[in-house]
Amino acid sequence: QDGDDDDDEWELQNNGLYIGSYSRILLLNAFVQLFAAVTFTVLVLLPDLAWPIADFPYPYPTSFPFPLPEILISSAFFSLAHLLFSLASLLLPSESACLASTFLHVFITNGLRLAALAIIQVRHTMDYPIPTCQDPAFRTVWWLSLNFAEVFAAIVQGYEQLTLYRDVMVPEGRETEFLERLKSGSLDDPPLENPYSPEREDELEDGEIRSVESRIDRGLEKLLAIKMREELEEVYGIPVIKIPVFISCLQRFNSIILSIGLSLLLSAAYLRSPLSLPLSDQNQLFVHQSQSQSLSDQLLMRSYSSSHVPFIITTPLVLLIHAILAALHTPALLPRVGVHTAAYVGVLVGIMSFFAGLAVWGALS
Repeated sequence: QDGDDDDDEWELQNNGLYIGSYSRILLLNAFVQLFAAVTFTVLVLLPDLAWPIADFPYPYPTSFPFPLPEILISSAFFSLAHLLFSLASLLLPSESACLASTFLHVFITNGLRLAALAIIQVRHTMDYPIPTCQDPAFRTVWWLSLNFAEVFAAIVQGYEQLTLYRDVMVPEGRETEFLERLKSGSLDDPPLENPYSPEREDELEDGEIRSVESRIDRGLEKLLAIKMREELEEVYGIPVIKIPVFISCLQRFNSIILSIGLSLLLSAAYLRSPLSLPLSDQNQLFVHQSQSQSLSDQLLMRSYSSSHVPFIITTPLVLLIHAILAALHTPALLPRVGVHTAAYVGVLVGIMSFFAGLAVWGALS
């Protein structure tokens, strides 16, 4: 019996039909989005709960309060990176567009992360000479890495992908019925009657024409949905509705936690670098270095004189980690690696990046 059921399912899938309940799939997908929302909420509250600070000055006007600038900038830069990625995918040759556009997207995304730090002038408002979780800059970087637009886009994209399978679901227990209808051709739309037959000549009015046009539109929509489903299945290697809920939850968790981890690593290295210092501070440091020999000034100079090294080491490392994970999710590699393996690897690397980012900000000591 199980073998017959597998054969029926295989034959239905070959004809673009899938066994299951669409409403049940939507319900399970709602759990994935709920998990992402809970994870996001916990991470929003985490800095105030785990690393509270007594005084948190707001460098913005009351009409533009924290964290609104961080949310807007991160969302705008996510949209810009996605737009440039789409353009690169269209302009590059098809055989190289996949990996090349992915690597370009990684480079642009991390470049925009650094640009956000410069735009908000995080270094200008730091209370400490080096990155620390007790500095208000830690919360600024944290909110920049919590990308609202990316989370929202992932939720919308998930529902759009599921919508493609709405009209191809076969209720459980009715597999044989649908297979028989497939063999007899009764699943297809009935052929149009001859509108010019004698008994129909008087009925050929605007309503009949609109009916023909609507059938043509429905046919085109079905063909477009088939094409989009095939493209998705080429990317994932399996139908989207066959991806387990647990794996989808891991994917959402990974995208959020990895963004925070890489942002903390990159920002800590950048803020240790003299590249982040305001020009006025650089001039003051140069004057102090030439005129003052106090111990505190010498320590301050030493903290900046050797700070290029973390930035030089961290930036290529972040780019490499991000590029490898992004490459795993390309159509060239994901079907071979498998959605499950890519999700597990992504979560492991994301968690390691997250704790490494907390460590360089002194949040684990």
